Amino acid sequence: MGRCMATLLRSACDLTITSRDSSRANEIADRLGIKGCGAKGLSEMDIVILTIPTEVLLPISRQTSQQMRPGSLLVDVSSVKCGVVDKIGRILPDQIFYISIHPLFSSPRVKIRNTMVIPVRSGPWLPIMTDLLTRSGMRVTEVSAEEHDRAMATVQVIHHFALLSMENAMVRQGYAKNEGLEPFLTHNIMKTMNTLKLLNKNMKTIEMIQKINKFSPGARERFIEEAIKLDKRYSKR
Repeated sequence: MGRCMATLLRSACDLTITSRDSSRANEIADRLGIKGCGAKGLSEMDIVILTIPTEVLLPISRQTSQQMRPGSLLVDVSSVKCGVVDKIGRILPDQIFYISIHPLFSSPRVKIRNTMVIPVRSGPWLPIMTDLLTRSGMRVTEVSAEEHDRAMATVQVIHHFALLSMENAMVRQGYAKNEGLEPFLTHNIMKTMNTLKLLNKNMKTIEMIQKINKFSPGARERFIEEAIKLDKRYSKR
């Protein structure tokens, strides 16, 4: 996601990639045609965007914010908000503002770039951040952490759970890795198979969302209930 965001933002602002490993930051920056620096450069930034795994977001937010200048903005990119952004908001210094975002895409090449914005402690930065994302080609919607996670339990949790259940059922049917199915695949099923490949490449994130989104258990329960109803309906003779 870091590279995707950098690709979109570089034309809309003075962008610098930073990392604890300055050589790594410079390597990626050179590839994207932007500036790179080490972590010491944080004190010069107006906005710092963290694109890191959710499980390390809290300690890195604390560490990063202590190096930022008063009045600047910290932004995180995370897939779950409740139980995450509230904790970050509590540990940030009073003089650091904070907005959480969730770009609902993983490639800068997609046409629809929906992006959720959660103004946790936005101060004067909300219109500035919204304008920056919009000028970078994103379609921005402002929501609360609760609204975000409830919707994501529908479009992410249920969706991923259904696809992974389908994959496991196909294995039990005797078609692991689609072996023997190629002649039978329709265009739509091939697209589904490609989606499953992407999910498996991002399984760590998929499992994190299933486990820590507080609306996940209820969403999965309703999916299973509906699957049982359909099974009973189609089993009637």
